[in-house]
Amino acid sequence: MTDQTDQGYAKPIRILHSILALCMLTQLAIGELMDVPEVEDHPAVAVQWIAPAMAHEAHQHTVPGMPVEETLGFEVHEILGLTIAGLLLIRIMLAMTSLPGANWRLLLPWLFAAGRKQLADEIKTQMAGWKQGKLAAPEDGETVARSVHGFIVLGGIGMAVTGTVLFFGWSTTAPQTDLIELVAETHELLVGALEALLAAHILAVILHQRQGHNIVDRIKPTA
Repeated sequence: MTDQTDQGYAKPIRILHSILALCMLTQLAIGELMDVPEVEDHPAVAVQWIAPAMAHEAHQHTVPGMPVEETLGFEVHEILGLTIAGLLLIRIMLAMTSLPGANWRLLLPWLFAAGRKQLADEIKTQMAGWKQGKLAAPEDGETVARSVHGFIVLGGIGMAVTGTVLFFGWSTTAPQTDLIELVAETHELLVGALEALLAAHILAVILHQRQGHNIVDRIKPTA
């Protein structure tokens, strides 16, 4: 049987990757800038277990019982969030196929002994390159790259699940319940983690391109 780690990415994966990347980056930008419609009948607490995002610093307040008008940014955030949830569902289904670069074993190699060994070997190779001020060739970091994709997919799934709960549970006429507040803070935490992952991923792509590795050609939808 052919080792899937030696294969590239199937065209459906490349197309879905591009659409998801565009949607996620747009969603993160909207999420940071939008106003969140929320009813509060008490002053905001001074300390929270995570810092609220910019989006939660400009609530539209009203008294309990009176609905808060949803802004265009918030409505777009909801629609785009549900779209991303649907795209991630497609990605999960593709991960159950044998398409090159699609299988969940490639996205989550650290769940398997062979994958963990490959990850360890590649990380050692990558670190050797860092000491020389450069990144290792893409073929020497395939498992690492796929693992990053896997963590981004997992983070996106977590955001989609918590976002869906918020979509159905968020109140614009009364203060949020403790459960919804907890889900909202978890959603915010996942946003921060996903932003860090995406930033590291994009930086690695830029550095690879500057070193002439042409890594974008391996994932672009028109390849």
